[in-house]
Order: sequence, then structure tokens, then C-alpha cells
Amino acid sequence: LAIKANNNKITSVAWCTGAGQNFITDAFDAGITTFLSGEISEQTYHQAKELGVNYFACGHHATERYGIKALSEKLKNIFPEININFIDLYIPV
Repeated sequence: LAIKANNNKITSVAWCTGAGQNFITDAFDAGITTFLSGEISEQTYHQAKELGVNYFACGHHATERYGIKALSEKLKNIFPEININFIDLYIPV
């Protein structure tokens, strides 16, 4: 789900995986124009609109596993000196 909250070009992106939608205010305070997370609530929709922060709800599971794996591969290609390890833990809840 994408919420376009402003008509500006995306100049900065913050990403908080899983149920990180509550950090949208922190992203705004940091000057971020676009925020991605896994979940969305009604409150998040209104915060995005009021703050003018574009918001993408990309799926809880997807942002915690596959998205971060893809990001780490891109970072390894750009910054080969960085050691990145993905640890996949079983969480039954």
C-alpha cells in the first residue's frame, strides 16, 4: 500500500521492518520524505498525510526477510568492505 503524502520528489528514505509504522514521526523529525515499513494502521495513514511523509506498507514478513536480504546484497556490491550477515531466527508467534 502506498500513501502519497506530498508532491515532492523522494529525496530520502527510511526503512523500519515489520511493525515499524510507529516510527513515522521519528522519520519526519529526521527530515525523511519517504518511510517504508511492514504494516500500517489507520493512525499511520493520517500521520503520513498530516506530516507530509510518503508511506509504503510493504508487508511485515517481506520487509523482515526478503527485503533486508536484497538490501544487504546491494550494499555488499556497493561497499565490499562491509561484512553483512543475515541471521534467520525461528519466531513461533
